[in-house]
Parts: sequence; C-alpha cells; structure tokens
Amino acid sequence: LTENDMLERLNKAVEVAQEKGSNDTLVLLDATAFVVSVKNNRVITTMTEEDMQGNIFTNIDSTVIM
Repeated sequence: LTENDMLERLNKAVEVAQEKGSNDTLVLLDATAFVVSVKNNRVITTMTEEDMQGNIFTNIDSTVIM
C-alpha cells in the first residue's frame, strides 16, 4: 500500500464513504479492490484484478472508485 500513494487514496475513499453514510464499501483503486468496514475503519478483503474475475461482492452498501 505504500506505492503510488495507495494508502492515502484508500483513506480518502473511506472518508468519502463515511460522509455519505456508508457502512461497508467496495473501494476500487487501480487494479485492486478493497472491501472496507467504514464504521470500524478496517479492510475486510483485498483482491487483485485477477482475483476479482468471476466473483460477486455482497454485503456492501456503496462503491467508491478512486
């Protein structure tokens, strides 16, 4: 998460989701997906672009694309 300011962008995405009242959000950064518990400020799941193929994201109430 230290490359390409990814951690900073992930934190910004969580802030945006929190401002909108989200609880669990899917954050898409470059070729990586993060499922984040906004209220707990914790990453639940991380997937690369290859891992995302054929998967369904459930139990989310928002998506932030950065």
